[in-house]
Amino acid sequence: MADLYIDAIATSVRSWPRFQPSAELPRRDPRRRVADMIARERRIPAERMYVRHPVPGDPADAADYATTWRALDALGPPGDDQTLFLVRSGEVVDPMTSPLAGTVHALGWTGDDMGITHLREQGGTQVFRLLTWAVPEDRGATVVIVDDPAYVAVETDKPAFAGVALRVARTGALRIVANGKGAPGMEALPAEAEARRVQVLSGPSACDAWLDLYAALSTGVIAQGDLVLLRTEGDQWEGWLLLEALRPHELRLASAPVEE
Repeated sequence: MADLYIDAIATSVRSWPRFQPSAELPRRDPRRRVADMIARERRIPAERMYVRHPVPGDPADAADYATTWRALDALGPPGDDQTLFLVRSGEVVDPMTSPLAGTVHALGWTGDDMGITHLREQGGTQVFRLLTWAVPEDRGATVVIVDDPAYVAVETDKPAFAGVALRVARTGALRIVANGKGAPGMEALPAEAEARRVQVLSGPSACDAWLDLYAALSTGVIAQGDLVLLRTEGDQWEGWLLLEALRPHELRLASAPVEE
């Protein structure tokens, strides 16, 4: 993975998302029907499913792509026709096309687009296995990791309610060193890691470690030459991604919170 880099990061976070028990909605309400369908698939009681309220007057949020839109807007347009990879961890009716199609249409995205699902909380790390061969040598790519589900099972789900947009290229400020599943062992780290500072950032959702990385970079905690280990530690799966801060001062950072 030594030929894959990140040179821009943008975030969009919901601080106080509002939820309602799906059982309180009318039986014919489409949102209740979707919540009931998800509950059946997950084999949990329907009354444990909650529905997130969209921001009033925001069509993008009602269509479940406001977080993606804001993160991409903060990241800024690419300099060429890059492929847009949308990595979603939450459950929606049609996660491969609905939010992605809305985003592409609203932004007038001119490059290709691809939706990636079923990685769940591992999307923030395991997607880079795909990107190592999917990112063109001459144009790079744009990646949005989204953990902003419209339907949440209370007491079990731990979403970040956020989106992280990345500009990935074959050169840049952060070098992607390696990634893998499970707990990272020293054999996966470069030999010089023992003599260098390795910062570990972790959380249960796909975006948690990325949001911590954004905060650390914004405050100057990460210095040139540091290694940063991003870990996702979910209830069932673990994943990790090792980064090297080559030129952290050149990294472009931006944020666009979703105002409830």
